[in-house]
Amino acid sequence: MARAAGEANSEANGSKPIYELHEMNEVFERAVDILKEASAQDADHRLVMAIVCMETSHGYYDRLHPRPKTVLPMNVHVSYWLGFGWSREDLQVPATNIRAGVTLLKRISERVKEPTVAKVATLYNNLSAEQVSGYGARVQKIYEEEPWWDL
Repeated sequence: MARAAGEANSEANGSKPIYELHEMNEVFERAVDILKEASAQDADHRLVMAIVCMETSHGYYDRLHPRPKTVLPMNVHVSYWLGFGWSREDLQVPATNIRAGVTLLKRISERVKEPTVAKVATLYNNLSAEQVSGYGARVQKIYEEEPWWDL
């Protein structure tokens, strides 16, 4: 079992940053794909929704870059998935992107001792993390609040 992100971090802040743009989140647009893939992989659909909400409301700046290293809606890192047979073009298809993100979340969840939303999200963002990060704390807050219901 992995010990990474196993340590609590009192400095990890889950509050909403000024650059978070809720109106950019794509949870509703991607809900069918999220629910379908989470069900297929027996993953927590709310965690997937929280990650999509986080990434699309924070990572919107990637749309300005002509060839970003990561691809939304789950902000998967293109080079990491080449070994699994998925190209950049494949990952630009939202359903495939979500499949890749759910696969990673599921694998992390299975390897973390006493997984929590904050621990799994921290490792989703940084596989070498040793304690819960601000990213993990923010995803935990999003998971609890489910802001995608706020229209």
